[in-house]
Amino acid sequence: MTLKKIYIFALSVVLLGSCSKQLDELLVNPNGPTPESANTDLYLPVIQSSFVGVFNSASSYGQELTRQIVMYGPTYNQAYSPNSFDGIWSTAYTGVFKHANILIPTATAQKKYVQAGMAKVMKAYSMMTLVDMFGDVPYAEANLGIDNTNPGITKGNEVYAAAIKLLQEVSDTLDLVASGSLAHGPYPGFLDNFYGVSNAAGARRWATQAKLLMIRAYMTTRLVDNGAKGKIEALLANANVVASLSGTAQDFEFKYSSKQANPNSRHPRYNGNYNGNGTTSGSAGDYIGTHFIWTMAVEKGNFSNTVANDRSDPRTRYYFYRQTTNQSGVNPSSVSCSVAAPPAQFTPTMPFCLIGFAGFWGRDHGDNSGIPPDGNFRTTWGMYPAGGEMDLNQGTRVSLNRGGQGAGIQPIWQASFSEFLRAEAVLTLGVAGDAKAFLEAGVRKSISKVVGFPATIGYAVNPAVVPSTATIDAYVAKVLAAYDAATTNSDKLNVVMKEWYIALWGNGADANNNYRRTGMPNNFQYAKLPEPGSYIRSFLYPSTYVNLNKNAGAQNTPDKKVFWDTNPAVLK
Repeated sequence: MTLKKIYIFALSVVLLGSCSKQLDELLVNPNGPTPESANTDLYLPVIQSSFVGVFNSASSYGQELTRQIVMYGPTYNQAYSPNSFDGIWSTAYTGVFKHANILIPTATAQKKYVQAGMAKVMKAYSMMTLVDMFGDVPYAEANLGIDNTNPGITKGNEVYAAAIKLLQEVSDTLDLVASGSLAHGPYPGFLDNFYGVSNAAGARRWATQAKLLMIRAYMTTRLVDNGAKGKIEALLANANVVASLSGTAQDFEFKYSSKQANPNSRHPRYNGNYNGNGTTSGSAGDYIGTHFIWTMAVEKGNFSNTVANDRSDPRTRYYFYRQTTNQSGVNPSSVSCSVAAPPAQFTPTMPFCLIGFAGFWGRDHGDNSGIPPDGNFRTTWGMYPAGGEMDLNQGTRVSLNRGGQGAGIQPIWQASFSEFLRAEAVLTLGVAGDAKAFLEAGVRKSISKVVGFPATIGYAVNPAVVPSTATIDAYVAKVLAAYDAATTNSDKLNVVMKEWYIALWGNGADANNNYRRTGMPNNFQYAKLPEPGSYIRSFLYPSTYVNLNKNAGAQNTPDKKVFWDTNPAVLK
């Protein structure tokens, strides 16, 4: 190359670089946000609402499988199609993960560690939820935009490990913020619909919740983690975790309001079941599972319209609202099971139909006999957790503006759950402690939470139906007597898991996890068909994922277990 050519080449490089620099400068919006200036408060509400959407969907599917609300079926394989899960998949990846991945580095750069911690907790929980539902899912290559439009899957155990790492980061960082050891920028400038505080106390709540969710993760994976015992014991010894169990202030729950429009911020179960005018317009949409009604109102002690004679679970009138208390004259064609014999596989003690019992009107597991015009008779969601109506033997149809007007909660993780978990840890892992004492604490905290809930939303309950201390004590005594009568740890664990199952009304995600991990409670109602197929150990991948992603893994089958489910039991 001649000297002249070298000169020309060098000059061109300079000129091109200069032009490129000028173009770059022109493309920079002087008013646009930078990581240092972006408003994180614009992202957090989106993450919150998306996270709650993920929880609500996972909870609904879990409630259906565990008989709390109806699964139509009639077989497990026919109950759900791949497109059933498009919504939760999209909400997780485009609602939670996408926005969390933007917010976390931005908030960290601004020293807004609480905002970053909140996003990490919600992201971690959503990550584990997808694994719990589907097994292996896209993670390592997900949410990269045009850099990877066909992300491959990541092993479920690796996703769990990444989620736990996020929770540990939250715990470590926010402990420092709460103690004043780490300077914090502006706290969230919007309403935190979980804890409602935007200060160092809020930092402590989120730090502690990260620890509690780590305990939950270690219990969920205890069948495949030989180190679960030590990890759980270490966290349970933490002073803030211990303190969190003394009351309900730490309860991790999303709080709805009674606002009806612009936007409608009522509990989705209220919106779906209290949408009429109390006459012929509108009706309850859900069917409560016959099995769950029976568990509360028969198995635990017979329900009575006369409060003084009522021996059912003290939470029954809070959980359920009966639209009728007198079913005389009801056309049997409205519900086919009322004129049918129990399926041959049902045991004599197994509930079936229950129509005619004190006005309760539910549906059996896997009953797909059609939807009769019985929306004005169905037992529906009550005061807790949906913010519906208290059952005072009204026997009137649901309508808008009844009861708590939708100011309910999503019970994601509560103090009672931690107590039941501790009991399970003692019985299965040998963690130090008194399983019976933890069982009692869990039952009492659950009942206290439910009975005290109306007051938290400004609803005054007729004192005549509020369970007395003696009533609650009698119920607890029955539970403890059943525990004492159990001769093996397995039988004792079944008592614990039954009470946890009852306390989980509104949280089917953990009800399903618990059942797959333990096979308990062990007396679930059978499906209506004698051969419903395998209980769903993992759901089908969503159709959007399978159809649009060339790297999608092989489709799940109902009997394919997620990585932490090594329970050999054949589930109902």
